[in-house]
Amino acid sequence: MHKAAAIIQANFRRHKQQTDYKRRCWAVTVIQQRFRAQKCKELQEKRYQDVRRAVIVLQAAYRGIKSRRMIGKRREAASVIQSAFRVHQEISSHFRSQSDEEQILADEEGCRHSSEMLPSLEGKTTGPGGSPGRAETPFYGCGFPSPQAIKIQRALRAHWALESAKRQIQSVVTIQRWVRARLQRRRHLEDRRKVVMVQRVVRRWLARRHKAAAVIQEVTRKFLLDRRQKRAQRGIVKAQALWRGHRSRMLSDKPKLVKLRLRLRKISAEVREEDKLCNKTSSALEYLLRYKHFSFILEALKNLEAATRLSPECCERLVGSDATGVIFTLIRSCNRSGPCMEVITFSVQILLNLSKYHLTIEAVYSVENSLETLLDLLQKYREKAGDKVAEKGGSIFTKACFLLALLLQDERRAQEVVKLPKVLDRIRSIYRLTARKHKMDEERSITRQRINASINGSFFVPPTPRKSKPPPKFVPDWVLRKDKLKDVVDPLRAIQMVAETLAIVL
Repeated sequence: MHKAAAIIQANFRRHKQQTDYKRRCWAVTVIQQRFRAQKCKELQEKRYQDVRRAVIVLQAAYRGIKSRRMIGKRREAASVIQSAFRVHQEISSHFRSQSDEEQILADEEGCRHSSEMLPSLEGKTTGPGGSPGRAETPFYGCGFPSPQAIKIQRALRAHWALESAKRQIQSVVTIQRWVRARLQRRRHLEDRRKVVMVQRVVRRWLARRHKAAAVIQEVTRKFLLDRRQKRAQRGIVKAQALWRGHRSRMLSDKPKLVKLRLRLRKISAEVREEDKLCNKTSSALEYLLRYKHFSFILEALKNLEAATRLSPECCERLVGSDATGVIFTLIRSCNRSGPCMEVITFSVQILLNLSKYHLTIEAVYSVENSLETLLDLLQKYREKAGDKVAEKGGSIFTKACFLLALLLQDERRAQEVVKLPKVLDRIRSIYRLTARKHKMDEERSITRQRINASINGSFFVPPTPRKSKPPPKFVPDWVLRKDKLKDVVDPLRAIQMVAETLAIVL
């Protein structure tokens, strides 16, 4: 005990050191992950800033190119307007020069007319004796302006027209600049809105990614913690089991148990490949489906009975090979001889093992004429149901009743059986005969017990009758539980289970 306690303490210290070392490794791993995440974050931020600066440079270059193009277009528009204005000015000056020439011609006509009238006027202006009365002065009539005035008017009109054109051009250029500025501002705001939307989407995506990473890290840490705790718990349980086993062997180990353990180890070491349950099942199915010799069939049924009782895989394999129909055919072909009754006993036990398994019970029920075959077995072996001498007959009757009760626990199957003709009458007659046999056996046993009690001087007290219980749920034999129900071996109880399953009023 001291040595075992020292071993347990050493293992516990080792486990504690190992747990501390793993916790430190986990902490170092977490710190490394955080550091790498921080580095990755800085790298991503640096890349984002570089990309942002590059985008800003590209935007500035694009806006510069766009502005230069717009300025070029404005210059071209201004050139077109100026050329059109110059053409219009030249046309206007041409028409004005023609009108001035006409005015000059009219002035010349007026001058000639005035010069022609001048001598008469001179004669009138001379005084007595031929001396002139006034000094000679040029005369311009009303409506005949001088050439200097005409030139001044032309220059003034040209100046006014140029100033008006300049004002119009400046107004057009100002309006164009304002419109282009508005359009450029609108495009800039639209591009800015799109960039902001992209930035928001990227930020939301990064936030979701960060949140998902945090959730994954939390779940992973929880999973690793649970796994470490379960591993530690398994280690503790295993250490406790080893210690309890060692202590139990040391305290209650006997020579018989030692011999039995050694014998089991020897048998396990000497086991052959053909002795395995799967190989026995394969060979038994081959014998059952291929051979017709009675001894081979009986040996195959024995192996199949053991396989279906101990392994669910063997049950599924037997159903998959369609051996249930062969078993029912074999039951129908047997008579009431001793070997045939043995074959029927093993066949019914195989079907009973299959019916206890929920994945193979439907295969037993779905065989053609399966219920009629079981009812024929009940009818054929009902005379020997309560006879203690004929154990094989009683075993067949009890197993067949038990099998029929298991198959009819499903409501759908029970309703299908109730609809069959004369099934209920047959079961009632079998129940009455079995009950009468059982009553006669009880009376005989009570009489014998009273005779023995009178001889021995004791008194016999009859047993208290018990109420019948509803049909319980049975599980296969490979399920190892303490509350597992055993098979029914009483013929009367077996036929009562069938009647209760079908709700037959007896």
